[in-house]
Amino acid sequence: MIAITPPIVTAIAAGVLILLQTGLGLAVTLVRRRMKQSLGDGGNAELLAAIRRHGNLAENAALFIAGLGLLEMLGGLRLFVEILAGLFILARISHAVGMSLKPPLNLLRVGGVVVTVGVALTLSWRLLALSIPLLQR
Repeated sequence: MIAITPPIVTAIAAGVLILLQTGLGLAVTLVRRRMKQSLGDGGNAELLAAIRRHGNLAENAALFIAGLGLLEMLGGLRLFVEILAGLFILARISHAVGMSLKPPLNLLRVGGVVVTVGVALTLSWRLLALSIPLLQR
């Protein structure tokens, strides 16, 4: 039987990501108010960028947190879980900042994408490596 450990690192990472998501959401609201644009982006590049910064984090964070929590509960090495969480958070911050810069295609944005993909692939590999052998029990 597997002893399930409380996903403390995941809880901390989720807390940080929720703060980041809320901040990006508020940024969208502020731009919407300034542009008097209730729905959509109205063809406004600044609003579209704010919407995409918020949306991109939302598209990536939930699945990452679910996977990280499972890894932590499956007994993944704590330092490994902490490193993945830290890299993911830094990558998402880097991506959001990079999307705010001119030009929008820059090292921070690209680095954020590359690290996010690397973390996702590493996390998926580790989840499979830990969970598939448990099927045979």
